[in-house]
Amino acid sequence: MSRHRLRTRRQFLQAAGATVSSASLALLSGFGLTGCARRTGRKPNVILVLTDDQGFGDLGCHGNPNIRTPRLDGFHAESVRLTNFYACPLCSPTRASLLTGRYNYRTGVVDTWVGLSLMRPEELTIAELLRAAGYRTGIFGKWHLGDHYPLRPHEQGFEECLIHKGAGMGGRSNPPGNLYYDPVLYHNEEAKTYRGYCTDIFFRAAEEYIKAHAAEPFFVYLPTNVPHVPLEIAAEEVTPYTDLGLDETTARHYAMLSNLDANFGRLLDTVERLGLTRDT
Repeated sequence: MSRHRLRTRRQFLQAAGATVSSASLALLSGFGLTGCARRTGRKPNVILVLTDDQGFGDLGCHGNPNIRTPRLDGFHAESVRLTNFYACPLCSPTRASLLTGRYNYRTGVVDTWVGLSLMRPEELTIAELLRAAGYRTGIFGKWHLGDHYPLRPHEQGFEECLIHKGAGMGGRSNPPGNLYYDPVLYHNEEAKTYRGYCTDIFFRAAEEYIKAHAAEPFFVYLPTNVPHVPLEIAAEEVTPYTDLGLDETTARHYAMLSNLDANFGRLLDTVERLGLTRDT
């Protein structure tokens, strides 16, 4: 597709907000989200959390007797579950499929490196559809579908972006020595050092974005980089698991997920305090 046609297509989508709104609500109805819109007279908010390299057994609700994930377990108990669901064997293909609703091969994403994780710019993402329908759209975490024009998230429908580059926090696209604590991240393409743990930073930014746009429909995409290696997490969060007799690697992996669980709980609490639970 030529660049002229690409621009025209996106301009058309922006101009066709009412039609796209109907289309996006039809898409959301498959997830049971339009009922809240009918009850309250507003479009449903969408928060999508995607973890990186978490296994099916890395949750208490899936029968793991050691890991502590109480907020995710509680969410599981009241949620619809996709019990016949398959992800791609690598993360970038999964991300491309999730955002476009298409088989990853159609998007050009077939791997995670050497140019094979670059999503074709003509692909239409759910963020583009929802933004054209009047949604505020933000990504907080791992993109991993292209670091340069025209492949970056703000060129694929996200107006607010707080991300790291490449496949991981310490990857080649990021500053040398970047770590999970006090990382250099990119806020709308501006590099800045943030204080704290990466998962805390991403969730905190997402919560602030939700607070700022509580009166508008929003799409918040939270693709965490945990529990992907390196297994960086504070010793005090690992100790409860090593005290159970677990090996260091497993303990660190579980500690990263317990930290994520606590952040997920705080996110739910924020949505509840804002009175948005039934609309989200």
